[in-house]
Amino acid sequence: MLSFASRKIIVFICPLIVFVCIISLFGIKDGRPEYQVTTKADLNARVQDVLALNSQDPTIANVPGLGQIVEGDSLAQLMPKQPIAYEELEETMEIDAAEFANGDGKGHDEKILGGERFQDDEVLTNEIALTTGLDHRELFSLTTKNRKFFPLKFGNHIVYNPNILPHPTKHDTWIIIGQHEGSCEPHGDLEEIYCDAIFWDDVLSCISTPIILPVTPSKKGECEGDLAVLNLQYGPRDPRVFYGPSAPYIMYGSQSIFTCLSLWIQDVRMLLDNFRLEKLTLPKIFENTTEVQRPAPYHKIEKNFFIFWDSQDRMYAHYDTTPRRAFAQLSANGSSGPDIATTAAYEDRMCMAKYMPYVGPELESIHQATNSLSITLCKRSDNDCSADASNTFIMSIFQKKVFLDYHAVYEPYVMLFQRDAPFALHAISQRPLWISGRGPFTNESGSIIWRDQELPKGHTEMFYMTSMSWKSHIQKYHGHIDDDLFLAFGIEDAKAGAIDIKAGDLLQDLAYCAD
Repeated sequence: MLSFASRKIIVFICPLIVFVCIISLFGIKDGRPEYQVTTKADLNARVQDVLALNSQDPTIANVPGLGQIVEGDSLAQLMPKQPIAYEELEETMEIDAAEFANGDGKGHDEKILGGERFQDDEVLTNEIALTTGLDHRELFSLTTKNRKFFPLKFGNHIVYNPNILPHPTKHDTWIIIGQHEGSCEPHGDLEEIYCDAIFWDDVLSCISTPIILPVTPSKKGECEGDLAVLNLQYGPRDPRVFYGPSAPYIMYGSQSIFTCLSLWIQDVRMLLDNFRLEKLTLPKIFENTTEVQRPAPYHKIEKNFFIFWDSQDRMYAHYDTTPRRAFAQLSANGSSGPDIATTAAYEDRMCMAKYMPYVGPELESIHQATNSLSITLCKRSDNDCSADASNTFIMSIFQKKVFLDYHAVYEPYVMLFQRDAPFALHAISQRPLWISGRGPFTNESGSIIWRDQELPKGHTEMFYMTSMSWKSHIQKYHGHIDDDLFLAFGIEDAKAGAIDIKAGDLLQDLAYCAD
């Protein structure tokens, strides 16, 4: 019979043996799980999981090879070189669970795992850049490590005023299109370039050589007087590439049939090989580049139109927001109907008088900026959310331009208006949007125009909004407030950037016209 001491040793040793077996079985090392390589298939699955976790494309050449991973036999070979803070990770999981439960995608008070520690949004706010005295609504990226905007890289090309389209067949790829900076080229003609792009290390980068978008050459210019110099520069200006309810389009400035410069539109599937199947099979309008006409009178330079669609998918062009709105129905040949903004003109004037940003008498102006999207003001995740006339509107972004010391700064605002006639204004945001990562105007801003010149003091960087697009590859024109979208913008006419946000992030500071 075992003595008391022997029984005590057995009681102590047995659990210890069990614990060691568990460690050996499940692979725990230094307090952390360690993956055990069993088969090549298992290992490949691990690699794919890690690559997915890091939003990396497994076709990229510098991904560690299978042999490297087998030799190290540790998932840490592909993970950041820092220990996991389990208490913080648990807190993050609780926050994410709460966010999922209530459908909130705003991301303004939560904590994230960024860099070496968790950071509050207010810590991430670039306070030094808020020099305009305005009360901004800062927008934070859903995916970048530091929650700031991400660059768009077109190889070694200088590109600005970008646009982002989901790739029609590759769920992890986007098509990026932008204005090619031509000041360093031997010719002066303007051109757009594009490529397929993926996310890699918080950058949306080309994975193919950028090529020129084959837009039809401009007609001979007929600009006169001080504007005659514009006759010497051909090619598309400041493109907007966007989805309608069924097809993607490009709209750009060029020499006009009716005035000096105006806007032209084309089904972009006719220009991109990525859409070659749709090009052959699907019905389309604007197969050829077509000038977007407007009700008279014309300005000498027409720019910044945007297209919108009503609930029956009829197409309209929105020409002006100030000093009064102007829009008309658009035909397939580019001709327009009469200006129908007059129907709601009185209500619109009252709303704009209350809620539009103040514009000074000199050196300040309002410009239409982006394309439009249709948005339903409830969450897709809500079972009782159904799009109808009471909750679905047309959304676009306009900008207040301040031109001081020969340097322009733009402050973007959101505008909603009714989806059907009379298309009256519904709401206007009361705080301009601030893209996290926008900073003071310095030599590091990369401006080509200001290279080797003394910069104006106290200015922030010029961020120029160009496009909105749904991030999902299955969405085109319509979305909900809990859907992800891209805002794309040019920086100092020298760089391209974008940020991914929840659509509802844009709508937090609306003032409603009916109030």
